[in-house]
Amino acid sequence: MKSNTKRVIMAILVLLSMLALVACGSGAAAEAPADTSTATQDKSFQTVIDNGELKVGMCPEYPPFSTVTTDGKIEGYDADYASAIAQNLGVKANISNTPWESLIAQLNKGAYDVVISCISPAEAEQAGELVSFSKPYYTLKEIIITRADNDDIKTKEDLIGKIVGVQDNCSSSLAADTLPSQGIEVEELNKYERNAGAIADLNNGRLDAVIVGEAYAATQVKNNADFKIVNDAVSSVDVVVVLKKDAVELKTAIDKAIDEYLVSDACKANQAKWLAY
Repeated sequence: MKSNTKRVIMAILVLLSMLALVACGSGAAAEAPADTSTATQDKSFQTVIDNGELKVGMCPEYPPFSTVTTDGKIEGYDADYASAIAQNLGVKANISNTPWESLIAQLNKGAYDVVISCISPAEAEQAGELVSFSKPYYTLKEIIITRADNDDIKTKEDLIGKIVGVQDNCSSSLAADTLPSQGIEVEELNKYERNAGAIADLNNGRLDAVIVGEAYAATQVKNNADFKIVNDAVSSVDVVVVLKKDAVELKTAIDKAIDEYLVSDACKANQAKWLAY
C-alpha cells in the first residue's frame, strides 16, 4: 500500500516539473519577438511629428524651383511645395541652404529628414543603396537654350556638330549623355559646375547651345532677350523627394501628402506662380 502511494506521489512530482519547464519555455519564446519588434521600429515619421517640423535640405540655385532673395530668404516652387507637404503632414517646413554636392551626404548624416531640390530618381540613385525617394511631384522636360540670333538650331537634331554646354551631375547632364543614343553626335559636350557658367559661355559665343530644365530655361529667357528656347525636349524626368533608405514610415506619409497636394489649389497656385511660361 505504501509502495503504491509513493509511486503516485513521484509521478505527480514529475508531471508538475514538466509543466513548469513548458511554462518557462513558453514565456521566453513569447517575450523575444516583442523585444525584437521594439528594437527595429521605424520612427522616421514619428520623429518629424515630435519635432513639429520637416527638416528639408535644398540647394537654392535653380530658379524658379529655388533661389535666394537679397534678404537671404529661400523662395521658389520647391520652397512653396515643401511648405505645402509639411502642412499636409501636420508640421512646418524648416529649409536648409545646402550645396548641391552635400545634399545626400547631409541627409544620411541626419542633418535633415528629406531632400527637396528639383532632383530626379536617377540623380538620387547615384548615392547607391543609401536613399529612397517618393512618388513624383513634377515631370520636368530638359530642353535647349540658344542665342536669339541663332537660326541653325530649331530641333534637338540640329545639335549635331555643335558645341553644347550642360551642368554636370544633374538631370540635364544625364539628358545630354543620351544624345548619342538618339543619333545626335555633338562636336563637344562641355560640362560645368553650375548652369551659370554654361549660360555665360553661351552668351559669350563659346557655346552654340545649353541643355537645361524647362523651368530654368524659361527664367533665363524672361530675363535676357538675347536667348531663346528650342522647345524640343531632349528628355523628360520626374522630380521626387529623397529620403534615407530606412525611412519607410516617413516615405509612406509623404507619398500620401503628395497625393493630397497634386489635387489641391495650392498646387495650381504654385505652378501658375513659378512654372508658367
